[in-house]
Amino acid sequence: MMTSAETGNYRKIALASLVGAVSLLYIGIFAGIDISPVPTSPDTETSVEVIDDAVVKKTKPAYRRGPEVIALGQYFKSIGYRLPDVTEVPRVYIKRVPKGLGELASVDERKQLFLRIMLPLSMRVNEEIIVRRERLMAIQAKGISGIPVNANDQQWVEQLMKRYRVTDGGITALLERIDIIPTSLMLAQSAEESGWGTSRFVRKGNALFGQWAWGDDEGIVPEDRADGKTHVIKAFASLMDSVRAYARNINSHPAYQVLREKRAELRADGQLVTGWDLASTLTKYSERGEEYVDSLHAIMRVNDLTDLDGLAFAADDVPPPPKVLAFLED
Repeated sequence: MMTSAETGNYRKIALASLVGAVSLLYIGIFAGIDISPVPTSPDTETSVEVIDDAVVKKTKPAYRRGPEVIALGQYFKSIGYRLPDVTEVPRVYIKRVPKGLGELASVDERKQLFLRIMLPLSMRVNEEIIVRRERLMAIQAKGISGIPVNANDQQWVEQLMKRYRVTDGGITALLERIDIIPTSLMLAQSAEESGWGTSRFVRKGNALFGQWAWGDDEGIVPEDRADGKTHVIKAFASLMDSVRAYARNINSHPAYQVLREKRAELRADGQLVTGWDLASTLTKYSERGEEYVDSLHAIMRVNDLTDLDGLAFAADDVPPPPKVLAFLED
């Protein structure tokens, strides 16, 4: 039998070993080192099945989370960022999808990780749009009041008119284009177009929305591109850049005029601008037409995305995400 002194020493040694093991785990995760147990073969597990007295060995893929997926999941957990429980969204901007996202066996886990990446990005882009919109309305109010518009404001308005393809109608026409896109719609389209962040285009070029460009040096060549076609899928330096380009495309391209008219109509009637309503206008976004709209509505409904519209950013700062995934510009 151990004495009380020996028992105390034993407990101290056991506790020190446990703390050391946990510390090693987190060091490995955030340093990008995969320290999870490795099967005899790194990609397979072997099982034994007996059929009519004969032993048959079978192999099946082993399920292992990549270190970036582990690190990001642990980070979100550490700051209390969960869906659908979130009431205030942390200002966490992730630069790219983590490696190994597509290998996650749990579809729900993959979706949740993707949505938590996309939600702050979408909200930030809408925040930028609101700043422009409010400045435009202030300039418009000056004009209505007979207050001269200064040269800087006039030049800024002219630049916006070119950027958003406005040829007439002035600030009134600009305000129809420079307006938010509901978060639920951004999330649904990014999920649909990128396969929940697993497509080759998003992995290679942060291309969330499948936007076309021309010239092979500007993007990624689709594997199924027909002979004679020259389009590519436009690549971006970050996921944030991809969301910004998508918002500008929706707010400026002639194909989405119906969406902008519907949004302006809802505003004029004092109604809430919803992703569900605006999704109904996007029959020209895909060759699938109404089937594409049905897919967006299904994604919104199954994943309760409309509940995420109207959320605000948390006032408190949070620790930065793993450096390898962090988007440092804001």
